[in-house]
Amino acid sequence: MYAAIKRELADVWLGFFVWTGPNRSAAQAARQKGTENFAIIAAAGLPWSTSLASSCGLAFLLGFLSTVRPGAFVQSLKHPASSAALALCLIAVLGVFWADGISWAERFRGLTPMAKLLGIPILIYYFSQSDRGRYVLYAFVASCVILMMYSWVVLYWPGLSIHYKSDQPGIPVKNYIDQSQGFAFCAFALAAVAVHGLRRQQRALAISAATIAAALLANLAFVNVSRTALVYCPVLAVFFAYRYLGRRHFWIACLALVVTIACLWTISSNLQHKVSAAFSEYRAAQKEAGTTSVGQRLELWNKSIELFKTAPVIGHGTGSAKPLLTRDIPKQADSPANTSGNPHNQTLLFAIQWGLLGVLALYAMWGVHLLTFRGEGVVAWIGLVAVVQNILSSLFNSHLSDFYQGWLYVLAVGIAAGTLTRIADPQRGSAALGLNRS
Repeated sequence: MYAAIKRELADVWLGFFVWTGPNRSAAQAARQKGTENFAIIAAAGLPWSTSLASSCGLAFLLGFLSTVRPGAFVQSLKHPASSAALALCLIAVLGVFWADGISWAERFRGLTPMAKLLGIPILIYYFSQSDRGRYVLYAFVASCVILMMYSWVVLYWPGLSIHYKSDQPGIPVKNYIDQSQGFAFCAFALAAVAVHGLRRQQRALAISAATIAAALLANLAFVNVSRTALVYCPVLAVFFAYRYLGRRHFWIACLALVVTIACLWTISSNLQHKVSAAFSEYRAAQKEAGTTSVGQRLELWNKSIELFKTAPVIGHGTGSAKPLLTRDIPKQADSPANTSGNPHNQTLLFAIQWGLLGVLALYAMWGVHLLTFRGEGVVAWIGLVAVVQNILSSLFNSHLSDFYQGWLYVLAVGIAAGTLTRIADPQRGSAALGLNRS
C-alpha cells in the first residue's frame, strides 16, 4: 500500500514539474496517466454531482492540452465518429451569426450544450492510445451501484436523501430521469460482460455482472423509473437478444421478454403508476392543454413545429429556442411551458435553431456512431447501447443537449470508439503519444 502511494506521488511530481531532460518520456507518461484519472473521477462523479464532473472535465482538458501531439490529433480527427461530432459543432458555431432578434449572450448560451460534443474527438484520440478506458466504465458502474443501494435506503427512509423530493421516491440525488438513464446503461453494458464471461469460462465475473445488472433493472422496476426508460429498455433488450443469441433462441428470448414485462406489470405498483399516469395525463391534455406533463410536451411540440415552418432550411440560429418558445407560447400563468426553452425533443430543438441542416447533421452523427459500433465484442456493444439509448430517449427529451445524458453519451461513444481504434491498430496509439521507446 505504501509503495503504491509513493509511486502515485512520484507520478504527480513528474507530471507537474518535469518537462525536459532524460525523464521527459516518464513525465509525459505520468501526465497521461493523471489525465486519464480525471476522466475516471468524472465518470464516478457524474451520477452524483454536476460540479464534480464539470471540474474533472476541465482538468482532463488541461491534461489533454499538456500531452497532445498536434499532428497525431489532427490525424485522429479523420475518424468518422470525430468528424460527425465536429460537423454538428461547426453548424452550431455558424448558427451564432445568422441568429436574429436575440442577444449575443443568448447566442453563446446556445453554444454551451453543443460544446460537450468536442469531447468525442478528444476522447477518441486519447483512448486510442490508452488501455485504461475500461476503468472509466468500472468507475461509472461502481458509482451507479452505490447509488442504487442508496436509492433502496431512501425509498423507506426519505429523510436520508441528499436532495429530498416528495414526488420522486427513491431518488437521493439529481432526478429520476438521470438515475434511470445511468442504471439502464450499466445494466445492459454488464449483460454483455456476463455473456462474454460465460463464453470465456470466467464464471465469477459472469455471475457478478449478471447479478448487478439484474439489481439495477429491479430498482427501475420497483423503486422509480422514467417513462422514457420504459421505451428504450425493451428495445435494448431486443437488440441484446439479437446480438448474442441465435435466430431460434432470439424468438424464444423475445417471448420471454414479453412474459417478463407482463409479470413485472402485475407485481410492480411503480410500473403501473408510471404507465397509467401517462395515459391519464394525455386524456387530461385533450380537455385542457398544458395542464399536465404530457400536455406541456404536446404544447411545446406543436409550437416547435410552427417555429420550424417559419425557417425550415437553416432555422432561427443558435440560442433561439428558449427566446422563441417563451416569447410566443400563450401566457398561461400555471404553465411551465412558458419558462421552458426546451421542446423536450432533440430533433425539434435542432430544427428550431438550425432547420433541416441541423436535423440532417444530427441524424448523420447518430448514424455514423451506430455504424462505428456495428462490430462484435463488449466495447462495441457498450458504444451501441449509448447511441441507441440516446436516440430513443431523445424522442421525449433533449438528452444530447442535457448535462447528464449528454456527457454519458460523450464519454461512452468517445472512449468506446477510441478503444476500438486502439484494438484495431495498437501500434498507432503508442506512436501518437510518443511513448515508443528506443
